[in-house]
Amino acid sequence: MRTSSRSNWLRLAAFVLIVALLAGPGYTGVQTSIVQGMGSTAMIAKGKTVKIGWAGDLTKQLVVPSKGILFGAQVAVNRRNAAGGIKGFNVEIVQGDDQCVGEQATTVAQKFVSDPDIVGVVGHVCSGATIPASDVYEKARVVMVSGSATAYSVTNRGLTVVNRVVFTDDKQGLAEALYMINEMKAKSIATLDDSASYGKGLAETVQREFARLGGKVVLAESIDPEAKDFRPVLTKLLANPPDVLFFGGYEKPAALLTQQMKEVGLTNTKFFSDDGAYTSTYIQLAGNDAEGVFLSSVSTKGGDEKALKQFSDDFAKVANDKYEVYDPYQPNGFDAASVLMEAIDKVATVDSKGDLNIDREALIKAVRATKGFKGLTGTLTCDAKGDCGAGEVGIYEIKSGKWELRKKYTIDDLQAASDAAPAATMAATMSK
Repeated sequence: MRTSSRSNWLRLAAFVLIVALLAGPGYTGVQTSIVQGMGSTAMIAKGKTVKIGWAGDLTKQLVVPSKGILFGAQVAVNRRNAAGGIKGFNVEIVQGDDQCVGEQATTVAQKFVSDPDIVGVVGHVCSGATIPASDVYEKARVVMVSGSATAYSVTNRGLTVVNRVVFTDDKQGLAEALYMINEMKAKSIATLDDSASYGKGLAETVQREFARLGGKVVLAESIDPEAKDFRPVLTKLLANPPDVLFFGGYEKPAALLTQQMKEVGLTNTKFFSDDGAYTSTYIQLAGNDAEGVFLSSVSTKGGDEKALKQFSDDFAKVANDKYEVYDPYQPNGFDAASVLMEAIDKVATVDSKGDLNIDREALIKAVRATKGFKGLTGTLTCDAKGDCGAGEVGIYEIKSGKWELRKKYTIDDLQAASDAAPAATMAATMSK
């Protein structure tokens, strides 16, 4: 159909006006309101799948434990789909590799929030990745549930979309300090950390709690986790060796520290680390020097043994490998995905066309309202900040190349210990 010149002129004028508005100072606000309006409800067309994102390290520093969380989440998704999915819609996991690096995690988060079919995220795995990614999710109103990000600041920044099904560093650090003082009879410790959110935060917690319990912190430093020689900092300890050297960080630097502390002569100092080093890779890298090392991690001992056995069998089929290779957060991956899918199921509705509609704000509230959920790690109830964890903190020792549980602390145990701890300050016990 032929259009009049006047009509053409009006269309041109309208186009110029739109371009001017988009290019002007008000563009950001206009764009944001449009995006928020479009994203307030996720609509999954009939016959399509409900997508949930998963983010962790698939290529760099914590690959095996990350895959453990991924495969655990996949078991949960497989079971949900076998039971009819969510209102008849199957669930699909979309993977994102953040390498446990903040900048890469932000890129993954931006990719997830730009996909209107992704309704929530399981992850991220590392705290240092979770924190910057969560800022992206908060602005886009995409809910997330991490199975392993334990840093205090993950859930203590007033964000509404962030949740996790794992204990926090303040509890883990206290458990480590308690074990050092009460079971190892340690009087002094040195701490090193990898400068990242998780490792540094945990090391600082151990320092604080060990000092509060009456011990002495003789050294507290951050190291470069990419360094190949930690002997200069280790030799500082030779004049007055501490009973325990604690490292906050991940498997590779932990293994190198374990080897080099023996090389410099710290043979009577016990090495103690965290769940970032509670991996099969750490044992392989540290070799014989791993013998007698202590680490803390999540413990599912004492849980529903039948449920855990069935889960481990299902997990092995998904991973096509032995369950224990992927320790320690496999059950947490399952629980994180399960909590998210349960909340989606509660708020999702099917319209007259057969499409599934999920109100994002309702979903955010539904996850945070999780109460009494029976998970593999325990009964999960989220508090006002999004802390939902029920898992116990286990202390393990490596014997004959295998992890052996030495003691476990429940959240109630740790809360009682925290309340009863003497009010000594680290400044009073830190050596000069």
